[in-house]
Amino acid sequence: MSLSQEIESRIAILDVVNRYVQTKKAGVNYKALCPFHNEKTPSFVISPAKNIAKCFSCGVGGGPIRFLMEIEKIEFREAAGILAKEAGIELKTNFSAQATEKWKDIYLLYRLATEWYYENLFSESGNEALLYLQNRGISRETIEKFALGFSSNPRDLMQFLKSQWFDEKFVVDSGLFVSPTRDKFFGRVMFPIANTMGNTVAFTGRILQNGEPKYLNSPASRIFDKSSILYGLHLAKQMIARTTEVFIVEGQMDTISLHQAGVTNAVGISGTALTHDHIRILKRFAKIIYLALDADGAGVKATFLSIENLLNSDLEIRVILIPEWKDPDEFIKSGGDFEVLKATSLSVVDYFIKMGGQEYNLNTLVGQKQLIEKCLELVAHISSPIEVDFYIKQLAEAFDISRDALYETFSHKKRAVQTKQNQPTQKIQKFSPNIFSLLGAFITKFSLFDLFFEKFAYTMEDIFSLPDAWLLYRIVSKTDLDESDTEELSTIEVYIDENYPDQHPDIVSRQFFDLLKQLHAELLEQEKNKMLEKISPDSAEYLQAYAYLVNKGRQLGIQPGKFNF
Repeated sequence: MSLSQEIESRIAILDVVNRYVQTKKAGVNYKALCPFHNEKTPSFVISPAKNIAKCFSCGVGGGPIRFLMEIEKIEFREAAGILAKEAGIELKTNFSAQATEKWKDIYLLYRLATEWYYENLFSESGNEALLYLQNRGISRETIEKFALGFSSNPRDLMQFLKSQWFDEKFVVDSGLFVSPTRDKFFGRVMFPIANTMGNTVAFTGRILQNGEPKYLNSPASRIFDKSSILYGLHLAKQMIARTTEVFIVEGQMDTISLHQAGVTNAVGISGTALTHDHIRILKRFAKIIYLALDADGAGVKATFLSIENLLNSDLEIRVILIPEWKDPDEFIKSGGDFEVLKATSLSVVDYFIKMGGQEYNLNTLVGQKQLIEKCLELVAHISSPIEVDFYIKQLAEAFDISRDALYETFSHKKRAVQTKQNQPTQKIQKFSPNIFSLLGAFITKFSLFDLFFEKFAYTMEDIFSLPDAWLLYRIVSKTDLDESDTEELSTIEVYIDENYPDQHPDIVSRQFFDLLKQLHAELLEQEKNKMLEKISPDSAEYLQAYAYLVNKGRQLGIQPGKFNF
């Protein structure tokens, strides 16, 4: 038994999935809204019997290890380590083997870089950077909590990483260096960016001296996508889950200041607004979102966009207005109490009305009408009738106008939104196993080996020659299946349960023969192509081949019209 098999024999996939999404029993399986794409109808199926989970819309899924890798965006080694610890399995590793593999491990590289930057901050060369952080009011405890650091020399980190068995080219390709002799973040205070599991996946560097850009970010990579990373979430997720509330701020300093002030359920965004990926992640922990973005023009724009993205997320949206100050960091430094701001936070409609007063002249009927229509356009994107009624009631009270009049205007806005939503869009390619793998799963699931060999009209070698039929070949040739084969087969068997619910023996037999006929058609087509390579269309042999293939097709139940000669 391999390590992954041993781990997954002790870890239930349902327990792992339940940490991230709500599941509901559906026959022998469980279903949930897929955590990997937005959907309204559950297509994510969890099979306790097979110990796998699979979305039959987007196709993402697998066993406990694979699921954890996908949802946390981590490597196999890390996912296996987490679940092994839960299962009480001691991971025994050989140090020399580790040494030779170190250069391949991007997570290890980033962890070591984080530690090196942190230690450098407290060296003599980091005095200026440390003084900068202290002048910003950041304590030693907070520096340690967020693992802040400093890059004081363009080449020292490279020498250190090479001493830890990392390949020079790999280090440069990691995004930390612009060349073997120059640290990309040289002369900058370092803010490590971690994923949900707490592993550093990127950095932001703040320059100390004059220069541009003021803030420099790691490039996108296979482990870092700023649209799905929330700064400080690994530190905040427990408090978010406990309170079901999360504060959304801009960037690192606002997040750090809030945590230091005791608001430890705060996270930061690195882009212009809260994305759908951010929202999907936050829904694992929170029920109420407090938007506390900067009070400048860019912050207001980001707030509006974040609100639009949050609609239909089943999360309560509140907006915090920070009076007289530019951002949460400055508010806190001035002695402000964030709990007071929380208590006076605004609903979506109240925020639109307040901010709309800066854009429209609410002393005029035209200005009021413009703002009301803008608010109704927003509400028209909400699918919940309860939420719609709540916001329309707020608008009616705010502008002293009848709800009937608002609903009449709202209905026009709603139709326009529905028309736009009904426009053709690029759809997610639904998971569907190829015909050969599906046939193989039918054979194993319903023990149809004898029937297959009785009715199969070709040879094992013919199956082997089909490019997509390797799983079927390994099944019918009784070859030992590897772990990936086993997982794929289990997934397809779950697919059969979901898509072929009536498994009466007579119905199963008919479905099996339909699949076998499709296999025969592919093999007949292959046989035809091989024959045509050897004979001329003008020859007598061509007509003989045609007659032979048509007759064979009829014997196999393939109509001549379905066979392209």
